[in-house]
Amino acid sequence: MNGRTCLITGATDGIGKETAIGMAKNGYNLILIGRNEEKGKKVTEEIKGIAESIDIDFFKADLILMKEVSRVADEVSRKYDKIDVLINNVGAYFAFRDVTEEGFERTFALNHLGYFLMTKKLLPLVEKSDYKRIVNVSSSAHYGIDFEFDNMNGEKKYSGFDTYKKSKLANVMFTYELAKKVKDRGITANCLHPGFVASKFGNNNNILWRSVISFAKLLMAISVKDGAKTTVHLACSEEISDITGRFFADCKIKQGSSKAKNEEHNKKLWELSEECVAPFI
Repeated sequence: MNGRTCLITGATDGIGKETAIGMAKNGYNLILIGRNEEKGKKVTEEIKGIAESIDIDFFKADLILMKEVSRVADEVSRKYDKIDVLINNVGAYFAFRDVTEEGFERTFALNHLGYFLMTKKLLPLVEKSDYKRIVNVSSSAHYGIDFEFDNMNGEKKYSGFDTYKKSKLANVMFTYELAKKVKDRGITANCLHPGFVASKFGNNNNILWRSVISFAKLLMAISVKDGAKTTVHLACSEEISDITGRFFADCKIKQGSSKAKNEEHNKKLWELSEECVAPFI
């Protein structure tokens, strides 16, 4: 047990759950966030059976809603003095457009705004650590797309896959800008592609899309254990302790999309995201 604490969103299934197991094996105490309390209890018990000496805390929250992100971040802040590693992992693909009760397109809300707000709210706890790592799970899907500032909510046009790609690009853009803003505080921020993983990704869609995605997984997907390796590497490895603002895959630095290198756009996304989440701070 190393005494460090790691918070993981979307921790009850797939890559998030496997990441939690990997972090537990490395001696980290865990703060797990998921929307299903029953699953949360089961995962907690399962990990306790693997690493008895660590402490595990589960918080229930539906992170597609910014009010829930804000609430759970406040609950964590009241209970914990510091967080050593923050892993923004939760995400989903939505084949058809819909908006949340707060007026945000679902993919943009869950995959990007949730990362942004959770990080913003918990940054003071990360800053109090002597370890200070932020890890954002993105995807190689961020290649080959540009962020559409005039269509953030998909109000002009909507393609499920393109919207997902843009949300993953937003993860990289956000990470690059975040790394710049927190570097002088000793905090590192990196993002990654976990691989195409045989998780429950895409199962929230209708039977046609579930079938298409399931067939693709059958042909090409890697295991969730392999999918969690790069996340755990970024959270634990001493080799990358001084590396920040980079995109990783297979535990190695890769070139992120050229679109994510536009510093003006990265700053603009940050400012627009701040406007979006301002009512929930």
